[in-house]
Amino acid sequence: MSASNTNIEKQKKRHRGALAGIAFALFWAAVLFAGFMIWIAYQGDNPTAESPAAYVVE
Repeated sequence: MSASNTNIEKQKKRHRGALAGIAFALFWAAVLFAGFMIWIAYQGDNPTAESPAAYVVE
């Protein structure tokens, strides 16, 4: 069921902080994903590179 009296402009104003937080979280996830992809590509070009798991074991 939907609310009978919905004011979209008022709701946008009230939820501005939460929406900005969600947008920032999505942006940060995209930055981390891009960094991970770049790191994976770099590791793929270097066949002598050690596995990240090797650093944990030592």
